[in-house]
Amino acid sequence: MSTRSPDADSRENSPDHDGSPGGKRASKKRKVLSCFACRNRKMKCDRVYPVCGRCQKTGRADQCTYDPRLLEDFTGNNGTVHADGHHVAATFADSVAQDPLPGGTASFNALRFKARAQERRIAELERKLAEKEGCDDPSVYRTSRPAEPDGNEEMMFRGKGFKTQFHGSTSVMSTIAQFRELQAFTREALTIDHSIMRVKSDFKMFRDRRKVANKYKDAHIRGSDDEVFATLPDRTTVDLQVTNYFQAWETTYRILHGPSFWKEYQNFWEQPSGQSGQPGFAVILLLICATTKCLTPKDDVFEGDTTADRQMASNLIKVCEAWIGRQPRKRLTLQFFQLQCLSLVAKRVNCDRVKQDWIASGDVVRLALASGMHRNPSLLSTGKISPFEKEMKKRLWVTIMDLEMQSSLENGLQSSLTGLYWDTPCPANLPDEAFSAETLDLPASRPLEHFTTASFLSVSRKSIPLRLHLMQLLNNPSETMPYSEVMHYDAQLHELLSDLPKWEDARASLPTALLQLQLRQFLLILHKPWASLAHKNDRYIYSLTACINASGSIIMAHDELVSKGVLVLNNMRNDVLRVGLTLSRIIYRNCVLYGPVTSAAPPAPTRDGFVEPQNHFADLPSTIDSARSIQVSLALLPSEPFLARTLCTSAIDVLDVATTVYEHKVMRMGTGYMEYWLLAAAVGMLPPPSSSKPPTTSIAHIMSASDDIQVRCRKTLDRFQTLAFRVLALQKDPGNSFASSLRTTMASVSPSDVRTPRSGTGVAVAQSTRTGTTPPVAQQNVAYSGMPGIGMGAPNELVSKDMVGTFDNLQDMQVDLTGWNFPDFWAFDLGGDF
Repeated sequence: MSTRSPDADSRENSPDHDGSPGGKRASKKRKVLSCFACRNRKMKCDRVYPVCGRCQKTGRADQCTYDPRLLEDFTGNNGTVHADGHHVAATFADSVAQDPLPGGTASFNALRFKARAQERRIAELERKLAEKEGCDDPSVYRTSRPAEPDGNEEMMFRGKGFKTQFHGSTSVMSTIAQFRELQAFTREALTIDHSIMRVKSDFKMFRDRRKVANKYKDAHIRGSDDEVFATLPDRTTVDLQVTNYFQAWETTYRILHGPSFWKEYQNFWEQPSGQSGQPGFAVILLLICATTKCLTPKDDVFEGDTTADRQMASNLIKVCEAWIGRQPRKRLTLQFFQLQCLSLVAKRVNCDRVKQDWIASGDVVRLALASGMHRNPSLLSTGKISPFEKEMKKRLWVTIMDLEMQSSLENGLQSSLTGLYWDTPCPANLPDEAFSAETLDLPASRPLEHFTTASFLSVSRKSIPLRLHLMQLLNNPSETMPYSEVMHYDAQLHELLSDLPKWEDARASLPTALLQLQLRQFLLILHKPWASLAHKNDRYIYSLTACINASGSIIMAHDELVSKGVLVLNNMRNDVLRVGLTLSRIIYRNCVLYGPVTSAAPPAPTRDGFVEPQNHFADLPSTIDSARSIQVSLALLPSEPFLARTLCTSAIDVLDVATTVYEHKVMRMGTGYMEYWLLAAAVGMLPPPSSSKPPTTSIAHIMSASDDIQVRCRKTLDRFQTLAFRVLALQKDPGNSFASSLRTTMASVSPSDVRTPRSGTGVAVAQSTRTGTTPPVAQQNVAYSGMPGIGMGAPNELVSKDMVGTFDNLQDMQVDLTGWNFPDFWAFDLGGDF
């Protein structure tokens, strides 16, 4: 009996086997018709190119490769043939044509797989040609390609032990971790004026007090039916909030059915409480109130560091969460999934426990999978499901997918939908009034050019395969994406953008903006690594242009909605923060850097009269000398090429608008202070658009460059501290002794003379270090506008409290967080408490 390994035949028949001398068989190797993955597993292969049906269904599409010698059989047949040359049955091709989602990912992978096979075939031909001509190096026949830099993985991995957090490449936090220049600038800013230390201490005290109060309240929440009814506001308030909800949300994510909801809503107020189904509907109303609580444009009052509306919304969400947690998960009804989706939206729009959002949204996806929402509801037997239930399943499935995918993108983690087979059809483009629970036959779907409240889901579903595929690639460290593939996906995204319908309905402004944001955020992420290299290689100027264009469109969409009083997307999404930090990093890398410039800022005062190396949250962690002498580079607008200079100038204007939009969010929500500080620093470190000529290497002009760095730092501090004063001035209880003492203390440590540059006439700003010309006097510092009624006396209090709670530097993961020491309050407010 032969002991020959079955894999030996596969290896010998493989095209990679070179038939070296000494082998037992010298006969010509036959072609391997099956894919190598099926052959090695001894499975039947349907031999469909580029991915066989078995590999597609089992999620091994990336392992499905064929003998390169069979490539000739694939030409002229659009790739849909058997590997033995016969046409495949129409079922596979037709299923892809009718519903591109099940095989949608394969269509995007097809070009990559075919390219790899072509590369192997070319390598084999080069080897044969080299053997024929007696050449030892087959690479001499290869066409020269432009060298591409090796991309390093961007991520944030912080914490210690098991109390750690991870953010992948698509997360905003990974951008922060890799932005070393921003770290240096914030350290410089905090050595110039130490009053921000007092701001940190004061706001941390606010937060600590609120946490203690919330902990006491949470301990008494039981989630009972009586508690739900007791928490529900009066009908007049609920009427207004429900109306706002349908105007703000039910034109995008579809969770409720309008006519059915209003019918049940009327019965709810007419019937006595406590009847069957009443508590569940009351929880829906509470979640609607929480969802719309912070969506009304107004000057809100603050309770400590958060707004009163956000605090009230958080309380409502906790009561609803406690009630939902008491319900059995076996009752998978329409109302159950509506509650799950409303809970996700309410927490996200109020920035409540956002760090847990990826876990919560993934849990909802698994609940949907367990109920079979990912499969075509028509597969159920006739009479088991009504047309109304079919349509609501389709709507909820697309809504759940969109919510989970966006959460995965913002956390930089893989989506639960990756590699999942699903064939749920597209929701019909019908208004809610076109069908009801009693409908026997659903009307025909209207064209997408005709706007209805379901149009957003119908259009958004078309881009899900591409978005899901891109997330899988971007957050996979083992995948490298060459620039040619970046351009390929760029073309795919722009094609989807050009195909978006242009609705004239007044209700379509919000869904239109959201459809644009879903696609343009990928353009920014895709081109980000290459746009930073535009100053080194003109080949990547397009990426710089693409990033600035995408950023401008994103900020313009948010700014237009905010100006109309529509705060849904600004409160719910992190687009503005992503644009601000990413674009600042790109522009800084493309600027001309002069320096490093040594700061002559005075040391921080302490009780013992010497500098403490850890006296602020972004200080250097090593020695006293490093804290005394922090070096940063002065960023100057490039003088050439002209296109790069023009793009950088436009980008700085976009960043100014982005900072204003994000400031509006912070003042409306009462959270995101740390992110706002970083965004203000990221914008402040860039040159003003009207920069003049560069400084020379003379001592006088080096001092001018140092002054310019300090002007930018002070401008950043002014912007942040002005926001802090506004928060203190808008306290719900202005006579509170604690808030009053904070205002007095902050005023005393923010003297007006600190806001004055050392040079009375201004400082030099530069353009380029190539010309070597003498810079003229340029820009004056921006005057500080303090709060009315607050005196600006001399500093009379020393900052002595040390900053603790630093992040660990995880050297084994190649992530250097040196200098980023975030205490409790500053630990990324965007996500809340973990």
